[in-house]
Amino acid sequence: MAKIEKDVAASKKKAEAAEVKAKAAVAKASKSATATSKKAKVSAQAAAKKAAANLTAVNAKLKTAQAQAKAAAAAARAKAAAEAKKRAEEKRKADLAAKADADLNKAVKAFSDQWMRKRKKADAAKEAARVKKQKAKEQAAAQKAAAKAKAAAKKAAIKARAAAKAKAARERAAARKAAAKARASAKAKAARERAAAKRAAAKAKASAAKSKAKPAAKKAAPKKAAAKKTTARKTTAKKAAVKKAPAKKAAPKKTAAKKKAPAKKTAAKKAPAKRKAAKTKAAPAKA
Repeated sequence: MAKIEKDVAASKKKAEAAEVKAKAAVAKASKSATATSKKAKVSAQAAAKKAAANLTAVNAKLKTAQAQAKAAAAAARAKAAAEAKKRAEEKRKADLAAKADADLNKAVKAFSDQWMRKRKKADAAKEAARVKKQKAKEQAAAQKAAAKAKAAAKKAAIKARAAAKAKAARERAAARKAAAKARASAKAKAARERAAAKRAAAKAKASAAKSKAKPAAKKAAPKKAAAKKTTARKTTAKKAAVKKAPAKKAAPKKTAAKKKAPAKKTAAKKAPAKRKAAKTKAAPAKA
């Protein structure tokens, strides 16, 4: 297009120059009517016509080029507009797709969050129910164990009270028996001591009567005889003391009786322990 415009400008200049030349030739020919001037005039006119025709052709070519350029520009504008419209449509579609994806992601996230909340709530309720059930189970087991322990303690207390009662009864019976035996032993010892004292008194009385019944001649006997009599009395007293001694020996029997009584008490004490051990052995066997 620029080249055509340049050609048009050059052709215009040439046409103007040819026209100037033609006018000069015409003026010159009018002044001098020679063949040369006429020829120069014709030649100048022909050159001017040719330059004018060339200028017309170039102008036509320029118009055609301008029309083509205008059409090309219009086509380019239309193409650019179509491409812009296409790009806008594609952008709109891309925006719509992006928005749809964003909305979908948002909806999925909202649904996921809602589902997670529901799931957490359900899980929490389930866990609370499980804990409640476990606590109830443990409480029931604890109550059962407490009741069992209470029953066992009550049974053991009853058994212990019965054993203590039986032991106390045995101990009381053994104590009564030992007391009765001690009383009987003391009574027998007192009776023996009284009898021994009576015998000793009777013997002493008899000995005193014998000594009084001796002749008066013996009273006049020498001091030696008196000394012998005193010795005899001492011997008699010693014999009486010896005879009284068995009564005193009866005391160890009482001690023996007392010693035997604790032995029986110990046996009585051991008997409940043996019975308790036998009951304890029998209890696991029943269980």
